Amino acid sequence: MELGLSTFLFEDYELRSKLSLLKDEGINYIEAKPKEGHFNYQDPKYLDEMSKELKRNNIKVVSMHMPRNGVDISLIEEYDRVWSIREVEKTALALLRLGGEILVVHPGSKIKDEKTRKARREKSEQSLEEILKFCEHWGIKIALENTLPGKTGDNILEILEIVKKFDSKSLGICLDTGHCNITANLYNHSGVVECLPEIKDYLCHLHIHDNLGIEDEHILPFKGNINWREFISVLKKIKYKGFFMMEIRKNANNKNKEREVIKNIKNIYSKLLKGQ
Repeated sequence: MELGLSTFLFEDYELRSKLSLLKDEGINYIEAKPKEGHFNYQDPKYLDEMSKELKRNNIKVVSMHMPRNGVDISLIEEYDRVWSIREVEKTALALLRLGGEILVVHPGSKIKDEKTRKARREKSEQSLEEILKFCEHWGIKIALENTLPGKTGDNILEILEIVKKFDSKSLGICLDTGHCNITANLYNHSGVVECLPEIKDYLCHLHIHDNLGIEDEHILPFKGNINWREFISVLKKIKYKGFFMMEIRKNANNKNKEREVIKNIKNIYSKLLKGQ
């Protein structure tokens, strides 16, 4: 289990400007977040230049998040749904160009009317079927992520149900610990630790962050109420082999302290692996 860092921490900056910092702090694996002004997944020339810069700094993009600029594969309106599918597929090609392996996909976004939840899930699965065929062709694995309450796929066991339905080696689960903690708190669903044995055969990626079960804070482990020592213990029992991808948000009050955050991330990771 290797440590990785989501570029969510630097989303307000051009990613290239942070590569030397990552190199200095010994971060070798990252998850790229597509966002205008941060990481341009739509420009092949930019991607080729980034590939060279990444290699120069001994950094590998192992995973990439789907874009969030209105992209939603569960939309009822067919024009918007198809546009969303194409944007996700563009992200897969960007990941492929950088030599990455895992594309993190949300099954859907906020559902305004709960009466449409069933229809939104059906649209999500319809879209996922098309995206999966595309990714299977290019050798990219999709990690379907559990979302926040009120969105399509906000229950980790629903995510498991969808993944089992497709029964593809190119589709697995990305467990977002923060999202799961909030959903468990609000809806009494399976918690972060409790769900691991149930999803272990499909778990291929992790988004690691903490909270108090109320807001999506994306804070460091041990700053919220997730039982991290038990979480790591169960991860070891189920023999999880993927990345421990930290998805931490920069504190608005500490804009220039990314180096400190990264050092804390590495210390926490080291202690967790040692069982401290």
